[in-house]
Amino acid sequence: MFCLSILGAQENESPEALLDALLPNARKIEEFDRLVDDLGADGFKVRKEAMDRLLEAPLIPDRVLQRGLKSEEPEIRARVREVIKQGGIARSEAVFRRALELLAAGEEKGLLNKVAAVLEGGLTVNGALAARVGSKISLPEDAELLGRLAGAGSTSARRMAAAGAEAIEEAGMGILRDLLEDTEESVRMQAAVGLANLGQIAGARGLAEFLDSESTVARIRAWEGLQALTGRNFGYSPIDRPDIRKAARQKWEEFLKGEFVLKGRVGESRAIALFNGRNLAGWTHYRRGNEVAPNEGTWKVEDGVLRCPGEGPGDLRTNAEFEDYVLVVSYRASQPVADGGIGVMMTPREGQPAVGFRRDGGDYLEVQLLPGRSGDLYKIGGFQAKVEGKELGFAQRRMREVKEPLNEWHEMRLEVRDGLVRVYLNGLLVNEAVGHEKPGRILLREERSKLEFRQVTLLPVGG
Repeated sequence: MFCLSILGAQENESPEALLDALLPNARKIEEFDRLVDDLGADGFKVRKEAMDRLLEAPLIPDRVLQRGLKSEEPEIRARVREVIKQGGIARSEAVFRRALELLAAGEEKGLLNKVAAVLEGGLTVNGALAARVGSKISLPEDAELLGRLAGAGSTSARRMAAAGAEAIEEAGMGILRDLLEDTEESVRMQAAVGLANLGQIAGARGLAEFLDSESTVARIRAWEGLQALTGRNFGYSPIDRPDIRKAARQKWEEFLKGEFVLKGRVGESRAIALFNGRNLAGWTHYRRGNEVAPNEGTWKVEDGVLRCPGEGPGDLRTNAEFEDYVLVVSYRASQPVADGGIGVMMTPREGQPAVGFRRDGGDYLEVQLLPGRSGDLYKIGGFQAKVEGKELGFAQRRMREVKEPLNEWHEMRLEVRDGLVRVYLNGLLVNEAVGHEKPGRILLREERSKLEFRQVTLLPVGG
């Protein structure tokens, strides 16, 4: 069966074997065609076996599925639609991700053609991982293939193309220049970094575009890169208010219009993606003082988004502790009562049950996520905090109103340093308090309401 070939490849742990398991050859295509035909067989057992095997199969060629959708038999058409809906895409993507992780960690080259074939077959993967693989395995003779990936519909494929183009240097310049005009910010960023690292002024100027990005993480990346390339700063801070950033950004723009020499390279960003877009690695389900059993976890990752279905119970907390950082959380609510929160400086009390109202077996400061109230502060458990020099009782309302339309993404930015917590909603300061200076965990609070998160990124600022 198809799943056995994938499992065998995983045990082998060879990236090429994993990729081969995902790529259809002539024999596999013939087998797929036969199984689709069997969906309309007279015998129930034959139909069921065909359906089961198609549901557990890895990538099924699109032409096979299209042939089934155009079948004259209604039952075949209906079952093929069900295969498309429920098929083994998630399992295939896990295998693909493992293959890419091995490629990113190893020294193997010459497999870009197979990676590209899987991407073009419809599988998706995290963009950052795709970029790491592109930079690791691309060779000068892959220039034409990278050019093809640069025109793909997948953002991950285009990021891979940009990183690969940087790796092949002169042969990839044209690809990078084209991708500098891409519609996706992450692709343009990758292209700008690539050009800058190849000594092209256009790359540095491309990075400057992101100094005014709505994304704090993009501004941080551009700021780090431009400092590394030029040794200049001009008083710019990516976490300042837009009006304060404006003057420094204009100085950068004036400088970059003139003649200058690139002195360094753009390295890896110091930003840490606490949510990787794929799974809950680095997080623990947590409920009212006790760890949640695996089958009780309600948080789900779908299409790169962390979703809280609002069914309870179970918060999420980081496994690691952090101190002195900027935390950027992009979230969206679909209903007025969508209620949740972000906990900082959390000190868990392992195994201690909840006692009283909102005591969660841990002490922390909660920043509320609730349309119309996002940015309010609550002290949970025995957490001690002060607001304007006075002890925080239970809650502190935000200091200004900010529009929070439903079904739109909003950015909550928390600056935590030396015990001081500043809360910014969509770039505006809405609250602040003084807590303690000890390291603590970060928590996403589940209040039996539906919320979505697509970015949870931390930038250390200690030292």
